[in-house]
Amino acid sequence: MWRLTRLTLVLFICVKDSLSHLNVCGRAPLYPRVVGGTDAHEGMWPWMVSLHSPKYKGHFCGGSLISSEWVLSAAHCFTSVRTSSILVYLGRKTQQGDHWHEINRSVSMLLIHPSYNNDTYNNDIALLHLSSSVTFTNYIRPVCLAAENSDFPSGTSSWITGWGQIASGVILSYPETLQETVVPVIINSECNNLLGAELITENMMCAGLLQGGQDTCQGDSGGPMVSQQCSVWIQSGIISRGHDCGQPSEPGVYTRVSQYQQWITTSIGQNLPGFVIFNPLNSCSSASQG
Repeated sequence: MWRLTRLTLVLFICVKDSLSHLNVCGRAPLYPRVVGGTDAHEGMWPWMVSLHSPKYKGHFCGGSLISSEWVLSAAHCFTSVRTSSILVYLGRKTQQGDHWHEINRSVSMLLIHPSYNNDTYNNDIALLHLSSSVTFTNYIRPVCLAAENSDFPSGTSSWITGWGQIASGVILSYPETLQETVVPVIINSECNNLLGAELITENMMCAGLLQGGQDTCQGDSGGPMVSQQCSVWIQSGIISRGHDCGQPSEPGVYTRVSQYQQWITTSIGQNLPGFVIFNPLNSCSSASQG
């Protein structure tokens, strides 16, 4: 599944236009270390985005800021939403009350992956171009993206965040405050065995607790799944779909970001995101740039 054969150093995939984002991406200045809990601290996940539309009377999906002008999300979020109706909130912690560090932007262009399949959720990835660029602060800054050849083996600790439904069932329950939890990666072969079908392609990845209880749910779609490498947070997945929201042996399914470095780079063209190879065996004391 993974094409990584040897890597002992943290390798940054650098492009001239993306150097500025490599210098700032994946760093949460206010909270350099992860803390436990359910409610996320303000500024903990400064790349987290809340997408709103009048059709849903507010929040309908998540996303991640990947550069000063672009947001990454899931294609299935936009199958019935007009681009002109989308409002992007950055620096937001709660869906109610005052938002001291928040800004918002409209969307000037929406790019859905040309091979997205609405039935299988293969290639469930989209790019949103903001109406104007944003200035990075301690509360608003981009995440680094997993580059080609990144390796996320079974058990890799992965953090997921969102404002989605916090309980499955007939009665819907949505939080006001951004939620966070950590789940381990489950390799694709095991995930297919758990789901009882060959549903998981090489463009997807799975994560979750076999005993259930911690997972993504409706409203979390499009948000990031991230893992920490040294002092940098790298987005490994995009929340794509789940199976009964936190039920035992029903892992969540995520779009594998590292499969789309070329598509993202070609689509954006300039002012590129920071791509970083994730390797759990890296040496944090050394880095190599290319």
